[in-house]
Amino acid sequence: MPAIDTTHLIATLRAIGPTLIALISLVAVPLARHPRFGVATRSNDRAERVVISLLFASGILAFLAGSDYRSSALIGGIPIDPSEPGRLLVALGAPTFALIVVVGGGRRVGTMGQIALFGLAAIDLALAVPDGLAPVAILIFGSIGLSAFAAGSRGDAARARAVFRDLRAAAIALPLLVTAELLRSAIPLSATDANYATPTSLGAGAALALAAVLMSSTGVFPFHHRLVRIFETLPIVGSLLIGVWLPTALSLIVMGEISSLAAGVPEQIGGAVVPALLIAGAVAIAFGGASALLHDDIGEVVGFLAVGNAGWLALAAAALLINPDNDAARLLPVPGALSLSLFGLWLIGIRKQYEVTAISDLGGWARRTPVYGVILIAGIIAMLALPPGEIIAAKINVLTAGGNPIIAIVAALGQLGLVASAVRILLVGFTVPSRPVRLAALRKLPEVLVIAILFGAITIAGAAAGWLSIASRGAGPLPSAPPLSSPTAPAPAPNETASPDGSGAAGSPTP
Repeated sequence: MPAIDTTHLIATLRAIGPTLIALISLVAVPLARHPRFGVATRSNDRAERVVISLLFASGILAFLAGSDYRSSALIGGIPIDPSEPGRLLVALGAPTFALIVVVGGGRRVGTMGQIALFGLAAIDLALAVPDGLAPVAILIFGSIGLSAFAAGSRGDAARARAVFRDLRAAAIALPLLVTAELLRSAIPLSATDANYATPTSLGAGAALALAAVLMSSTGVFPFHHRLVRIFETLPIVGSLLIGVWLPTALSLIVMGEISSLAAGVPEQIGGAVVPALLIAGAVAIAFGGASALLHDDIGEVVGFLAVGNAGWLALAAAALLINPDNDAARLLPVPGALSLSLFGLWLIGIRKQYEVTAISDLGGWARRTPVYGVILIAGIIAMLALPPGEIIAAKINVLTAGGNPIIAIVAALGQLGLVASAVRILLVGFTVPSRPVRLAALRKLPEVLVIAILFGAITIAGAAAGWLSIASRGAGPLPSAPPLSSPTAPAPAPNETASPDGSGAAGSPTP
């Protein structure tokens, strides 16, 4: 019997840890609900404990996967190599979603935990497989499956429409993705064969297709309706994954591809790509800010906050097309996902506590439930990135990269509108309590949970605002691990000399 290579086994487990944890949940959650392990009335509590444990295990494995290059593995001919943004998103997302699942609770708590586990696993795999644009397809199909899973089996027309909008976005993105891959693969041929177009024109076409994929998948105007409907109807775990976290991972991949395209062609990519991204990004931020101020439904307001965040992703992609070495643009996706997660945490807490969704019916909510007030304040701080630091500098860099003051002014005013909409909700919380708030029976939270919520909210806000040095500057995978048992290269023959580049080419025979 051959001996098991323990080092390779551990490397493989660490490289695909989040995926393994998600698969384990398919067995662990039903077992936790089984009457053999306790009374049926406590099955949800047992399922909650299981998914919380698995989420933290997934986050820990993501941290461990990046601590050593030997975390990479070769599975079925596909290299799995944890990338910096991938493990960063999973390591931060796991405790964030654990907190959201605990606050949400309810009958489907186990299912929501599984959705979070599989969403993070899709992000981890997509950012760990360096195989061209195929990881984008993983995220698109993952979004479709998770949206249907989150909608559940209820005959809810609003949820069905949200899933349909996700399908429609995928139907737009997939052909564009194939087009971008075809154009990109033709660029090397165009440099040697005059029958092809120039490398710059092919690069511009591929960049335009990728920009359209980014806009349709992240919810940039005019594709914003998908985000709003998702946050209005789907459970918050599914909303955040489908509307924020998966698009954030997709944007990191697309930004890396756009940066490579811009750096690999002899001339700067021009045409309509950069103006389209700049205009769409600025309009998305302005539209999100104005709509969030005008709407009364808290789900729609959070959805429009997500639209504004998508606008920043479009501006960051435009900045990378202008300057492929712009590291500031790569700093924006992860903090945006974290700040929106705080608003999602507040949203699920308010929905569970008061069972109303209109801001006009939430007068005095912060006075009755101050813990949720702290969460919203943390979200506002994260959105503003206060005190000013690296994240604010990155946003200013992205605004000025396009060289158009009108775009910068429109985006800045839109960001002020997004902040004002969140401040409006906070101020409503300190007014005279409304009838629904006054009559609602307070949901008593254990002190341990309150401490965990406050600590988690402050930590997430610190990460999003740049207090903690966790933002990733890269979008590519880590360097590949050295093979565990690499064969020794043969020595040159006596009549050969090694070439200066080490390729072992034959040299002049020795006399």
